Amino acid sequence: MDLTLLIAAFGGGLFAAAIGGVPSFIFTGLTVVAAILAGDFGAPAIGIVSFGSWFSPCVAFAGAVAAAGYAKKIGKLEVGGDIITPLAGLKDASVLLVGGIFGIIGYLLNFTVGSLIGANVFGSAAWTDTVALSVVISAILVRLLFTNSGLTGKTPAGVTRHYLPQGSDLIFTIVLGAGFGILIGGIVAAFGNMALAGSDEAAYLFSQMGGFAFGIAAFGLVFACMGLPFYGCHHIVLPAASTAIVVFSGTLSPVAAIIAAAITGILGALIGEFAGLTFNSYADSHIDPPACTIWVLQLINFSVLPLILPSIM
Repeated sequence: MDLTLLIAAFGGGLFAAAIGGVPSFIFTGLTVVAAILAGDFGAPAIGIVSFGSWFSPCVAFAGAVAAAGYAKKIGKLEVGGDIITPLAGLKDASVLLVGGIFGIIGYLLNFTVGSLIGANVFGSAAWTDTVALSVVISAILVRLLFTNSGLTGKTPAGVTRHYLPQGSDLIFTIVLGAGFGILIGGIVAAFGNMALAGSDEAAYLFSQMGGFAFGIAAFGLVFACMGLPFYGCHHIVLPAASTAIVVFSGTLSPVAAIIAAAITGILGALIGEFAGLTFNSYADSHIDPPACTIWVLQLINFSVLPLILPSIM
């Protein structure tokens, strides 16, 4: 564990609470894309800035989620699940301090589930997306500490609760997930073909396409902050890209990679909706549906699928 980054994580959580959870996540996406395109020069920024103490979702976004839940508890914020509003506007130091404390908690959680549990139980620190899992665990702590709504919220009497979209909304979700998966699968396969033809640059982009797709989707949330109906899709495109990379590497088949990415895209869309309706309906804090989705699907992509389809590239 890097003690310097652990201390800095306090500032990362506080910073994100001040500017808002989603705005901080937008910077995660921006810095990821910039670092990947910078190649070797940008590589250190991914671990220190994008997924380190400044903008790592388990530090920054999770800190902002905690600060919002706490602000609701003390009567400073109307909606505890508000992950967009910059909380510096509340002019309450305790709200920012909670963000900082949960920044440290998020850093420690990621170290625990990755370097400790992952390395010693699963044989690899990268057994799943440990950042996403840490976001989920942190948010559950917030729900239990700062709200009375319970893990899955309190359904009002007489209300029929659904855990998946209904009717045409379900069809829309499936079509969107498949379409996004086909797009990402095709891009991954195209870079894979170029890599097989001898392009080192394409091979690099092929290997980084999960992070790149994640970054584009995360940065796109700037439109949601503008009030536009932007569909947050990082929980779809990141796992879909990871699936496509593994499948292409194990089969050298663009068609197989695209089909597999489409399936993962559908699963990502459905799991995301399920998590949102399960955890955030009638609740006073935010448990992130994309993070729930990502850690589950990346567990498959990182720890299961490679055993079935080992790379032959």
